[in-house]
Amino acid sequence: MPSLDALIVLAGILYGFLHPGKEDKARILKTGLRWGVILGILVGLLGLLTGNVLVAVTAGFAGVIGFVLVALVISIEFIIGTFIGDFLEGVLKR
Repeated sequence: MPSLDALIVLAGILYGFLHPGKEDKARILKTGLRWGVILGILVGLLGLLTGNVLVAVTAGFAGVIGFVLVALVISIEFIIGTFIGDFLEGVLKR
């Protein structure tokens, strides 16, 4: 069974190879972090809807921090893939 990390890097390689020119890595990282914050806030709100204040605070804090960290790791893995894809594009499309 393939690992999720390998699939993310492979997706980054394909993205970097199939899109002409160098990719804007800072934009990719900002977008990933933005989605992490949005999903973390949604998880926190979902915790509030459960009715238990302690669960809501824990889910809110851990949810935002957890999703931001996960989004950061996924974004970095994807950016590593785009570096490889851009390199392959330069080597193979000459």
